[in-house]
Amino acid sequence: MVNYRCGTIRLVVVPPVATIGVKGSTTRRTGRTVIGIVFAVLVSCLMTIGILYALALRHREHARAFLPQFAGLRLGESTFADAQQLARQYGGIPWYVAEGDMRCRFQECLLAFKFENMPLSYVPAIHHTGLFCQIFVKDGIVVARELEYERNSRSAYYFRYLISDKNTLSQSEQKYGWGYGTWRLKVDSRDIPHTLEVHLGPLSSPAEREKAYSLDLSCLARLFGCDVPSAFYPRGIPYRGLPVGGQILDER
Repeated sequence: MVNYRCGTIRLVVVPPVATIGVKGSTTRRTGRTVIGIVFAVLVSCLMTIGILYALALRHREHARAFLPQFAGLRLGESTFADAQQLARQYGGIPWYVAEGDMRCRFQECLLAFKFENMPLSYVPAIHHTGLFCQIFVKDGIVVARELEYERNSRSAYYFRYLISDKNTLSQSEQKYGWGYGTWRLKVDSRDIPHTLEVHLGPLSSPAEREKAYSLDLSCLARLFGCDVPSAFYPRGIPYRGLPVGGQILDER
């Protein structure tokens, strides 16, 4: 541009129209590519979580089918054959009967069962949860069983529920009353026990056993919602109490 009146000359360079069009088209294509990649990654992640959840859901339903049969064994009456049948059906394996001995015999046998939320727990922020059960056989008769339901977390949301159920009690258990009752352990500042332990014995009633074994097991296949004790412990057991651990009064 030439301004004769002011005596100045200004040069304006206008890029070709074709060049502007090419740059704009390239920018749009790059943006669409990035959006497409992000969308594909998101869909892939959701599909992976869906597959992992489906596998965990199958494990949970397996555990839910097992638990009533496990709790239905009659201590002092159910046989070694009953325990073996349960092991065949739900993948029970012989466990340590003695040091270095995992053989299962009619005279003495320990069968272990394990159910987990694997591989769902590989997803970040989903903590490992497992149900571990044991059946004790002596001279061809089921004499005891144990259950451990645990949500493993390094945070304050760690929960552990234990049942010790025996046909006969030791002298110390009878003398000090350890064979029966419910204990609140590892109580935090909110009066919440992070371990709840139930002891059952030959004098425990069917109602007491039903209450102890009434686990929902939903946390074996949940993406969220297991950070509170009400989602983990049996509903019939009053887990709240004083800010100190110990036996829950009036709970046998």
